[in-house]
Amino acid sequence: MKMRYSRQSKNMKNITKKVAVAALLLLPVLAFAQSVPSPTVPTTGVRSLDDVSRIITTLVEWITGLFFVAAILFLFYAAYLYLGAAGDPERLTKAKDQLIYSIVAIVVALLAGSIRFIVESVLR
Repeated sequence: MKMRYSRQSKNMKNITKKVAVAALLLLPVLAFAQSVPSPTVPTTGVRSLDDVSRIITTLVEWITGLFFVAAILFLFYAAYLYLGAAGDPERLTKAKDQLIYSIVAIVVALLAGSIRFIVESVLR
């Protein structure tokens, strides 16, 4: 009976040591969790209206480039449809419509690029 008591006592001592070590290791974490961080305002690269104009110009250039890429992809798709039509009137009509849509996309991309210059000339 005494042996069982000593084994439980050893287990209890081991558990107590483990809890104490865990508490000591977690103490700094708990201490840092109590501190309130100082609020900081995020900074941006915008300091003047010229920076805003530069950002808008870059954005418009990216969008124009994406329009051109989409238009070229649609143009290739129209050519694929036209070559795959093999004389079928319905498929030829679909290919011609796709070609028209790709030309419209190119025109929209050109207008998107030129609108920037029109707005700049009006604002200055």
